[in-house]
Amino acid sequence: MTLKVFNTLTKHKEEFIPVEPGKVKVYVCGVTPYNHPHIGNARPFVTWDVIRRYLEFRGFDVLHVQNFTDVDDKIINTANAEGVTWDVIANRYIASYFEVMDKLGVRRAHLYPRVSEHIEEIINMVKTLVDKGAAYEVDGDVYYSVADFEDYGKLFVLFYPTSDQKIPSILLKYYITVSTYCKISYLIILYVYCQLPPPTGGH
Repeated sequence: MTLKVFNTLTKHKEEFIPVEPGKVKVYVCGVTPYNHPHIGNARPFVTWDVIRRYLEFRGFDVLHVQNFTDVDDKIINTANAEGVTWDVIANRYIASYFEVMDKLGVRRAHLYPRVSEHIEEIINMVKTLVDKGAAYEVDGDVYYSVADFEDYGKLFVLFYPTSDQKIPSILLKYYITVSTYCKISYLIILYVYCQLPPPTGGH
């Protein structure tokens, strides 16, 4: 039986054909470990565990990678509040994450890269974007210039209202937050789509 999956780009179900025959590489965005995991954290990992199990059942050799965003303002703020270093907080809640996932029967990924282990690569990537004019700096933060990427938002159908269209109220706070900082020709852009982590690794 042919395995079909939904293609986000074409918006249709299509036959699943791996880049490398018989092998599938899955990269899953992991948690930011600043607190104990909740049911909302668990849902995507249960989902990907089911997908991985099914792919293996179908005979695919799966490489499953899931990161930990262990450098983040929330982690730093929690550490400052408790009077400990950031890594104490990150390690505590990474351990908590594994405890919960183990109880749910979620199999562990093959690799768990941490942001803290790849800071140099992240800085170099951001510098490359700036050097190419694809990103710019404002008050110490670096922003991705979405206007310079013609196909930006194509995969998730990002919607930019025109000047005569009403901005949904749920988006207004984001527009107010970033309109001063984002050098774009659109009326609105979400903060999470625009800002990149500062090259220094924090504010």
